Amino acid sequence: MELLDLIEGRRFLGREFVVWLWFESELSETNLEPSGVDPVSMWLEAQITLVLEKEESRLKGAIPASRPEAKEALRQGKLPKEAKMRLVRGDREYVWTLKADSLALSGLKLPTQLKKNDEKHEVFYERMMLLEDLETTLEALFADFVRVRLSDVWDDEVLPMMKSWAHGEKVEAEAYLAAKRVVLGDRRKRRR
Repeated sequence: MELLDLIEGRRFLGREFVVWLWFESELSETNLEPSGVDPVSMWLEAQITLVLEKEESRLKGAIPASRPEAKEALRQGKLPKEAKMRLVRGDREYVWTLKADSLALSGLKLPTQLKKNDEKHEVFYERMMLLEDLETTLEALFADFVRVRLSDVWDDEVLPMMKSWAHGEKVEAEAYLAAKRVVLGDRRKRRR
């Protein structure tokens, strides 16, 4: 198999990652607890684009992922191609658009405290520190997603819960967190 075929064959993973973040943020009321890093608040906002082959649904608004049209698109088999996200960690707030197919960030806004008049190297180091902070959090979330996605818990418990959520049915957050702890429980203890 050629490298390009390998890449194309796994593009679905980024789209499923966005759906999982969407599901987690709604179920946990934006309070996420990635393994090994501080808890964060995270949600999808402003714009989400869902696709199925050549059919596309682009939703805009304050929280477009909470609109009935977004869940309807999921039920039709569409997955997020890109989504604008906001993450709050302590007093730091990040905003970006996640391109699901490549897991690339665009339009990133960092929570700077230094001013343009401050020393250039200080501004540069602040930006690098903030980027590293965001990268660490996103890597922890993606690692958690992959571990859950590759476990038996995904097919047996998580996927049915996500389907119920997409159909507007109530999902018990505690049942989901218990299923997730089966996969991540030991890992969380080791990192703390």
